Amino acid sequence: MDLRETEQTTASRRHPWELARSKALREIILSYGTLGAEDRVLDLGCGDGFLIDALCPPSIAAIDALDIHLTDEQMVSFSVARPRLQFSNTTSLLVDKGYQLITLFDVLEHIEDDAAFLQEMVSRFASRDALIFCTVPAFNSLYSAHDSFLKHHRRYHLSGLTQLLERSGLRVCHAGYLFASLLPIRALSVALEKVFGVSEQAPGIGHWCHGPLLTSLVTALLDFDNSLLRWLSRRGITFPGLTVWALCTIRR
Repeated sequence: MDLRETEQTTASRRHPWELARSKALREIILSYGTLGAEDRVLDLGCGDGFLIDALCPPSIAAIDALDIHLTDEQMVSFSVARPRLQFSNTTSLLVDKGYQLITLFDVLEHIEDDAAFLQEMVSRFASRDALIFCTVPAFNSLYSAHDSFLKHHRRYHLSGLTQLLERSGLRVCHAGYLFASLLPIRALSVALEKVFGVSEQAPGIGHWCHGPLLTSLVTALLDFDNSLLRWLSRRGITFPGLTVWALCTIRR
């Protein structure tokens, strides 16, 4: 979750999109191979740490979680909820060439020079056999006021993300989309925004306040959506969705 969306969030009211995304990304990384207990993990742009904590198996004892926008108070608070995460707002405590998995979940769209940032992070922190796992919001035509609220510079097409990763010295092993069912909803929202203008924006997924029954139902529908997209992707069929993901290795 973006830090700008955390104020409305409680542990019992995670948005179905967050829950479904964490499940899909966990299944993607596990389908590539099991993380070893000794593997070091670095989550860049960690937010409140929910996603990386849900993604990594319990055998991973320590995870470095970096977000330059974290306050000291947030680091203390988030560490209490997720003690195996080592929260930091500076790169000075990270281990050069020390990580077997580096994640950038909805990070690159925040960076003005995404290519330079990615190249620097990979060359500095990735071990020789590292996996790089990233997600970004899909389709620049769907850029909205909420993207502005989150301080996004752009959205991405799958081919554009793939080209960016390959220019940065990575080899894309698997890539695809998630959340196809949300595409028409976002497209309608953007169309209405362009026609009728923009009012004050709600804080996105941090505003979810519905009960467990509706949360479970919506999450199950999104899980089915993502499972179908991944099934199609494994058969060489690319179907668009609201999120682009890619799993990469270091190109040698």
